[in-house]
Amino acid sequence: MNEGAEHVRVLNASELDVPAHAALQQRVFGSVLEENDIPLARLGADVFAWKLNPPQGEAQIAVVERGGAILSSCTAFPVELGAGERRFRGWHLCDALTAPEARGQGLFHAVLTTLRESLPEDDIVLAFPNGQSRGAFTRDRYAIAVDVPLWFRPVIGSVAAGAGVEPIESFGDEHDELATRLAAEGAIATLRSADYLTWRYLRHPYFRYQLFELRRGEQVDGLLVLNRMEARGRTSMWVMELVAVDHAAERELARTARSVAKAQGCDVVLAMSKSRLPGAVRLPPCFLPKKHVLMVRSAGTGEPRETSGWDAWDVQTGDWDTF
Repeated sequence: MNEGAEHVRVLNASELDVPAHAALQQRVFGSVLEENDIPLARLGADVFAWKLNPPQGEAQIAVVERGGAILSSCTAFPVELGAGERRFRGWHLCDALTAPEARGQGLFHAVLTTLRESLPEDDIVLAFPNGQSRGAFTRDRYAIAVDVPLWFRPVIGSVAAGAGVEPIESFGDEHDELATRLAAEGAIATLRSADYLTWRYLRHPYFRYQLFELRRGEQVDGLLVLNRMEARGRTSMWVMELVAVDHAAERELARTARSVAKAQGCDVVLAMSKSRLPGAVRLPPCFLPKKHVLMVRSAGTGEPRETSGWDAWDVQTGDWDTF
């Protein structure tokens, strides 16, 4: 093979040079982190090693190489999706980039389509693309499933934590049971099983999430996950997960989010979720640097399958991989 030619291939996570992958991510996105006073460790090799190995199996990574160097890549990690009694596999596309010196050469399209075509026909692929990459997803016939609002509530005054809400340090069988009850409502969502929650929130090598549950009697009826973040001189409390079996439980969890935010010196409570954060206001799209959308399509090499009903997604902030 010509050493100067471009080569596109799909790797298993175990085949990827993770430090080199992290170094390219830092080179491309380092300036964005610097602008927001976020350390480069946020894109360290340990973060990618964690993300590439979720409970559902190894991630797949499409790369374009030239002379042994990666010029463009896109990652897909598997998640279990649930809707009613259905369980099926989705692939979350993320960490898509092209080195600055290789842009404008169609490499992103190459990795995006190669990765999608390498995945099983019965699966679906999902992504939360930014403004720069959304056009490529549209050309590959992804459909917008959900416009995801950004909810905010200023932290003003004091408020007591919600009744029945207590901090927790681990997930177990009761959280599996809660995930099944939530899936029974019918909306498509990543199944918040104990294994998934443990991987997502207890094994993350950079963030330290705060976990709470709402218990009624012997049953867990709600879950709250918070992430205190500092950027551009502002401190915010992000609601990663606020899931509950009824509106009363949601309100108690939201009260706890505000109480914790106040105690920890946060200016505002934020969430990117399909359902309204109790007591919060939707930020008008004109004030957002980008429109938050979930885009989906079927995997494999065939024509996109019918997407009717795919707008019934329950999206939480935790579905993003950047918080």
